Amino acid sequence: MVRLARWWLLLLGGVLLGAGLVLHAQLACLQLARAQVERTFFLWRAIGKLTFAFQDGVTQAALWADEVPDAVVRESERGAWTLVVIGAALALSSVSLRSARSAEC
Repeated sequence: MVRLARWWLLLLGGVLLGAGLVLHAQLACLQLARAQVERTFFLWRAIGKLTFAFQDGVTQAALWADEVPDAVVRESERGAWTLVVIGAALALSSVSLRSARSAEC
């Protein structure tokens, strides 16, 4: 029974840790796209927004990333760190579970 609990804790911890790391990677891509748009000349940004439908997917994604509010980015970063911490805690707590055989020795 302890083996099953240890396995589930490790699995759940790994899933949460992985989800947190994926969210961190997505936020890094968002910050990179926002920085790229900010470094672009304001006139080209205006033209890009006016001709949004004709732009390629990468340019559209960068223009969308510039529209994301800072509050949303901060909350997403907080959520990503929460997932990482809880996932790591669950994964590490699975190691601390002892089986009945090892406790008798």
